[in-house]
Amino acid sequence: MIDKDEHAPDPAGRRKPHRRPADPRRRHDPERTRQKIMDAANEEFGEHGFKGARVERIAAAAGVNHSLITYHFGGKKGLYDALTERWITKGATMMSGAETFAEIVRDYVRWEHDDKVPIVRTLMRAELDGRPAPPEAWASRLLDVVDETRKRQARGEIRADLDVGALTLAFFAAAIAPEALPQLAAAVTGADPASPEFIDRYAEQLARVMYAIAEAPEEGPRSRAVPSPDVDEVQDGDQPGS
Repeated sequence: MIDKDEHAPDPAGRRKPHRRPADPRRRHDPERTRQKIMDAANEEFGEHGFKGARVERIAAAAGVNHSLITYHFGGKKGLYDALTERWITKGATMMSGAETFAEIVRDYVRWEHDDKVPIVRTLMRAELDGRPAPPEAWASRLLDVVDETRKRQARGEIRADLDVGALTLAFFAAAIAPEALPQLAAAVTGADPASPEFIDRYAEQLARVMYAIAEAPEEGPRSRAVPSPDVDEVQDGDQPGS
């Protein structure tokens, strides 16, 4: 039974200390709790992949009871989906900004290295493991990014003869290369891919490539349309023995 008089002396004659009420921000801030859980999950999935990740370790790292993960996310799969949605939302927000495509590529490369490493590891593990299957919303948001790239192409930021889906994939892969392939990056550049100096220089170089693509002519002496797969007609100059 709770003693109603918190200040009554104990048997030894000492007064009981006054108990401060819990910080209401800690008790009534579910969004802060969600972010703490996702931050911990970012590290856990990056280190162990989806299959090897443990809800108990995520909860301990976040400083919460593991039942809160079920309450907020429905379990490990829901937490993974929410984390993936957060990544895509960040990328989609960057794409919808006022910056040029080249500047967005630069910013994406400069995305905080320590935050991006576990994300890249998780994506690579998911591809290698073949699980979990991406949620439909995940694919839909990615297509939104491609649509935004297409709008930028219409504004002249990207050559009109380039496929925006292939371009989006290529520059996403290039942007995560320092985290995905650090040893290869170090070998071909002679620099530490985790260093701020490398990231700044690499980001600038990719941006320059993007600017070059935007400024290049739509057609030129080396430009050649790629035929569709269902075209079986062979040009005379490509005939064997010609």
